[in-house]
Amino acid sequence: MAEPSVWQPLDASDRAILDCLREDGRMSSAKIAERVGLSDRTVRRRIRDLEKYRGLKVVPVIDPDSIGLSTCIYVGLSVDRAQLEAVALAVRSMPEVRYLAHTTGPWDLLAEAFVGSREHMADFILSSLGKLPGVRKSETFNVLRIAKFGYEWDIPQVVAAPASEVSIAHPTDRSPSS
Repeated sequence: MAEPSVWQPLDASDRAILDCLREDGRMSSAKIAERVGLSDRTVRRRIRDLEKYRGLKVVPVIDPDSIGLSTCIYVGLSVDRAQLEAVALAVRSMPEVRYLAHTTGPWDLLAEAFVGSREHMADFILSSLGKLPGVRKSETFNVLRIAKFGYEWDIPQVVAAPASEVSIAHPTDRSPSS
C-alpha cells in the first residue's frame, strides 16, 4: 500500500488479516497467507502497511484477574482548568490506570483503573488521585461485570475523514517516518 493520500476504508484482505491477528497476534504470516488466500510476501507487506499507515499495534494483553487486579473502576475527575494537563500527566503515569481520556460532560478526565482489593481502591482514590493539586471532585464507578471486552471488536465499516496526525487512541505523532 503506498502512503494513502486519500483515506480509504480497509479492504476485505486487510480485514481478513486483522481477523487472524485478533485470533492470535503471533500467527505467522505464512499461516495467515494460507487462511486468507494471499501470498506470504503480500501478507507481510500488508501487515507492515497496516502498522505504518493504519495504526496496527500487536501487543500482549494480560487478563487483570489473572494477576490479582480483579476490580475495574472508572473514575471521573473534575479538574481546575489551569491544572488539567498536569493532572492528566500525573494520572497517566499511575500504574493502576489503563486508560485516560479528556471528556465532555461533567468530568474533565475519565480514567479506567484496575485494583486488587478494597484497600488498594481506597488508597488509589483517596491518596493517589484525591491528593493531586487541581482535582476538585471525583466520582468512582465500580464495574460489577464486563458485558463486552473490546480487544476482539470487529472494525465497523465507516465513511469518515482520515485520522489526523495525532491519534485519539495513541496521542503521539503518527506521521510517517522517512
